[in-house]
Amino acid sequence: RVHYYVFTDQPAAVPRVALGTGRQLSVLGVRAYKRWQDVSMRRMEMISDFCERRFLSEVDYLVCADVDMEFRDHVGVEILTPLFGTLHPAFYGSSREAFTYERRPQSQAYIPKDEGDFYYLGGFFGGSVQEVQRLTRACHQAMMVDQANGIEAVWHDESHLNKYLLRHKPTKVLSPEYLWDQQLLGWPA
Repeated sequence: RVHYYVFTDQPAAVPRVALGTGRQLSVLGVRAYKRWQDVSMRRMEMISDFCERRFLSEVDYLVCADVDMEFRDHVGVEILTPLFGTLHPAFYGSSREAFTYERRPQSQAYIPKDEGDFYYLGGFFGGSVQEVQRLTRACHQAMMVDQANGIEAVWHDESHLNKYLLRHKPTKVLSPEYLWDQQLLGWPA
């Protein structure tokens, strides 16, 4: 069974999609924000809240994906694990010195220059509902502390995700092939 949850500030704009047997779609209305950065950062809060309100009683695993992802091949149960993160294709094979972690100690997302093993992309992560709820709650709380202190992490929720996954190692690290973006890498399409 697969249940797709689509978060949107425009529920009426979501088209009807024919789904296969055992699949269903729920459109979840959320608040609109003016800045894309706020949309990005608030998704941790939204996911955490919906974990509590719905997901814990409806599903076993959550896969959180950016809405503009295009799946070009089968993604199956091989990704289902208590907690997974996806390597950022722009930093694959790079040393930690090249990672764009949050380097300002004032931020809750701060990672010192001598720490870090991977750089994760914020657009594809997941795991058991309980683990995703822990991750999203922790990231949201850290972002609220930053906001109260007048600081915004360099890569917003992605910076906080990287800090969380550094301190709480994922049980599976997905290859950057799961979120390959030739345009992001400056390659011809």
